Amino acid sequence: MVKKVLTLLLVGVLALTGCSSQPTAPAPTPTPQESEKSWEPEENVEFVIPFSAGGGSDVFARKIVEIIQKNNMAPVSFIPTNKPGGSGVVGYTYMNSKGANNYIMGTTSSSFYSQPILGLSPLSLDKDFTYIAHLAKDPNLFAASKKVGLNTLEEVIEYAKANPKKLKFGGTANASDDTVLMYMINDLIGIELVYVPYDSGSEVLAAILGGHIDLCAISPSEGGEHLQTGNLVPLAVSADERISLLPDVPTFLESGYEIKHQQSRGVVMNAGVPEEVAKYYSDLFKKVTETPEWKEFLESNVMGDQFMGYDEYEKFSNELSGKYKTYMELIQKAQ
Repeated sequence: MVKKVLTLLLVGVLALTGCSSQPTAPAPTPTPQESEKSWEPEENVEFVIPFSAGGGSDVFARKIVEIIQKNNMAPVSFIPTNKPGGSGVVGYTYMNSKGANNYIMGTTSSSFYSQPILGLSPLSLDKDFTYIAHLAKDPNLFAASKKVGLNTLEEVIEYAKANPKKLKFGGTANASDDTVLMYMINDLIGIELVYVPYDSGSEVLAAILGGHIDLCAISPSEGGEHLQTGNLVPLAVSADERISLLPDVPTFLESGYEIKHQQSRGVVMNAGVPEEVAKYYSDLFKKVTETPEWKEFLESNVMGDQFMGYDEYEKFSNELSGKYKTYMELIQKAQ
């Protein structure tokens, strides 16, 4: 009996020993969210502005930076750096020299497209950039001098058809958005306005108020008091829809013309930036556009709110580049 009891005890001990020698069950596999922390910057970010301080691109970039810093949206600082020259070429070339760098980016405007297309930049729109986020559009106001006596788009078209090359259209440089708009008007409406280049928007405004030119295309916010006094006559807005500042002024689209060219404003980085980096900054800029400060900025500067993330922006940019190529060719033929 004692022997039987000892045998049973020995079996029990061996059983316990066997259980304890078994390997412990493996820990559950962590989910991707648990095993991979999302990328975020660990160094300050250089925000290149390829134009002088005080211009549209400068104001645009510094507002973005201001909102990020004020609302503590990022763990690092964004440092605005003006690199003017060559209609943006100097700034983009400087940025590109840093290679696939996670800590440098720049803003875009019309010359981002026009200079490479015209062969005035060593950079390629297809190969040298990562498109991070599109944030806004600047509509263009087609306006006339009070002195010319034409008060509607229809009157301008009728007069221009009866008097080819009689009306002078003033704009900045020879490959700006206002240049593109004039050639779109000539091409799609079938008239012949004559382009007169100036060095700045302020010179264009002075020329049209003085009656030295007949027509121009400017940012609606630039018209200001001159629109209120009637010295500048608004004819049509090149935009997707009417703008709140000038609710009675029709778009070209409403008048039956497929003209809605606007200045595109976005942020790009160099080619080769990892997708998780592009996504981080894209998401950050989306948060910027959702703030009351950004909405107020757009309204006060008469800009259209049109956010696109990194996954959409590249496709949009390719389409826009194609449009610029078409009208750059028209401009070059006319010069």
